[in-house]
Amino acid sequence: MRLNKIFSELSETLDKLDQDRESILKLSRMIIRDSSIAIKSIHRNELDQYHERLLSIRENHKELQELVNKNPGVFLKHLKTPEQEYSEAVAFYSIISDEPLPLPSELNIDPLNYALGLADVVGELRRYALDNIRNSIVEDLNYILEKMDDIYTQLFSIDYPSGLTQDLRHKTDQARGIIEKTRGDISISLQMSDLKRCMEDREEK
Repeated sequence: MRLNKIFSELSETLDKLDQDRESILKLSRMIIRDSSIAIKSIHRNELDQYHERLLSIRENHKELQELVNKNPGVFLKHLKTPEQEYSEAVAFYSIISDEPLPLPSELNIDPLNYALGLADVVGELRRYALDNIRNSIVEDLNYILEKMDDIYTQLFSIDYPSGLTQDLRHKTDQARGIIEKTRGDISISLQMSDLKRCMEDREEK
């Protein structure tokens, strides 16, 4: 009976899709986890750990893309979050190390997912700046704020319908608030540092 054959073929197709989906979700979780650990490693200045995680992310990302490309109409949406987290980790490291940001094409990442990751980097840069303030390290604060402003300016320039940019506008608005709070914190910190230096100079005289 042809009905049996029809549904037999359907079951085979769905079984294969389900297997690929499970593999995609597993790889996605691994990339997200490793990206989170990589970012924490940067904050802790454990750069060997960062590079180790980055190698794992690259390998898993390549495998993830191969699976997604087999059925992009079904699986393309599963690239968004892992690529966003991957982009965030790489961009954060590049900024902190004062290195050029890699291009999305160099990482083989969708440009929109890359931009979404960049929007999240603003929050990590605020955390990095606050850590420096707590440790009385003020030399890099203006540099960090400048990079945050640069990212926001570029994000704000993306003026397309939300159907194309997804939640990029919302993330851009969040970044603006984070930057303004950070600007205030840095301004107070630098003023206090200048005041402390003036008092120390007066005491020496």
